[in-house]
Amino acid sequence: MTATDAPGDDCAEQSIVISNEFAEILVRKVHTRNGERLKIESRRRGHEILLDSLQLEGLTWQPKEVFSGFLRSSVGRGDDDG
Repeated sequence: MTATDAPGDDCAEQSIVISNEFAEILVRKVHTRNGERLKIESRRRGHEILLDSLQLEGLTWQPKEVFSGFLRSSVGRGDDDG
């Protein structure tokens, strides 16, 4: 996250928590100096990302296998597993 993307705490919309036994994610729309972003936070791991509308649209273009690859990486498996 760059300084120009840093959201103000007072500008956040209502949050949504999505969780199961493996993850707990907090999602909310925030207003930055560069426009609206979706802030996605992993509460258990302490990671977060801000995505703009084009980046979010890009997610919709991906096959589900791309996300399976993310999960393999996060649990320490090699690229040739699977």
